Amino acid sequence: MQETIYELSVPLMTALVADLHDQPYSEVLRSLRNHKPDIICVAGDFTHGGFPSSGLKMESTQYALSFLQECTSVAPVFVSLGNHEWLLCEQDLAVIRSTGAAVLENSFVRYQNVLIGGLTSARFTAYRTFRGGFPSETYPRPFLSDTKKMKPDLSWLNAFEALPEYKILLSHHPEYYTAYLQDRKINLILSGHAHGGQIRLFGHGIFAPGQGLQPKYTSGIHQNLVISRGLSNTALVPRLFNPPELVYLVPANQQSSES
Repeated sequence: MQETIYELSVPLMTALVADLHDQPYSEVLRSLRNHKPDIICVAGDFTHGGFPSSGLKMESTQYALSFLQECTSVAPVFVSLGNHEWLLCEQDLAVIRSTGAAVLENSFVRYQNVLIGGLTSARFTAYRTFRGGFPSETYPRPFLSDTKKMKPDLSWLNAFEALPEYKILLSHHPEYYTAYLQDRKINLILSGHAHGGQIRLFGHGIFAPGQGLQPKYTSGIHQNLVISRGLSNTALVPRLFNPPELVYLVPANQQSSES
């Protein structure tokens, strides 16, 4: 796993965690404990998609729930929902909150002098609407909506960006940036999802879901957008020249004082 540290004009030292996909996390946790960030931002896909064999989705995870619990012992944890969280119901979200993590489901909270929001994946939003037609079922199926027609819920963003505080938005999908976010008054947007483009050649990713071949947004800093290459792999194609990545955003004056 690669630790990437960016020195930025941010008010809090921030760890960006993305795409754990319910995989072992000992190396990630060791890094977090070593760096001691002020906040931990989990920008989606901490679980892995698929119906649980029984019980609640979050309670059937191997690592995701315990990972969030462990993270809260390091720093305050803020969680947004990616496409692999699409099945989670209200009871699942309550289980996540029981760890002490804040669930930002198309909502925001104030922490110290910072507003932290979470833009939920459109797939989660679409399945929530679908679930409403089956009130007695926890995880109704089949769910066959066209992913290309799904759109995130942007209705709350006007209130978020109108406030004067420094604003951090967790948005799992980097392709949402040009479609919905780049012109909004948000100081910092944190994403994952693209897995670094899966195979990286000459510093560029080859393919990313939602962006296709030769994607633009797979890693690094793009104006006010920071993208993690993610911590694991879910594709049939292995990651190549593309190590998993844990990102730290360090306030510029803090980095200078430590050097």
